[in-house]
Amino acid sequence: MAHHTRGAKAAPQPVSDPVRKVPAAPKEMSAEAKKEWKRVMPVLVERRVLSGADIAACERYCEATGDIAIARTAIATDGAYVANRLGELKRHPAFATLRESTAEARRWAAELGLTPASRSRVSGEADDDDTAAAMDL
Repeated sequence: MAHHTRGAKAAPQPVSDPVRKVPAAPKEMSAEAKKEWKRVMPVLVERRVLSGADIAACERYCEATGDIAIARTAIATDGAYVANRLGELKRHPAFATLRESTAEARRWAAELGLTPASRSRVSGEADDDDTAAAMDL
């Protein structure tokens, strides 16, 4: 019986040159994305799974999460249905952003070890305190 790994995510592993201090969020990030950055980056740095090359992946995750919050706010403010130029009620366009950003955030979260399933695959030098901190996510 063959073992197929297509589509399987690599488990985040402690890296040899980990980021040891939480970097400042990029200035161009939305306020919502910065909130997520401040929430998840300390956990990832503590787990020692990020190298300098992984910062862009964290940015993409945080931006997608920020876009989710922005889309939800737009829908809550304007309502689930809005009138188009002909006056017909249509589903709010922010639902498309919400759907796309949710899928993107889920993919990046899995890559970064931010989901329960991806955390269970993490192995390496993390001690019990690191595992407890990660579960607080």
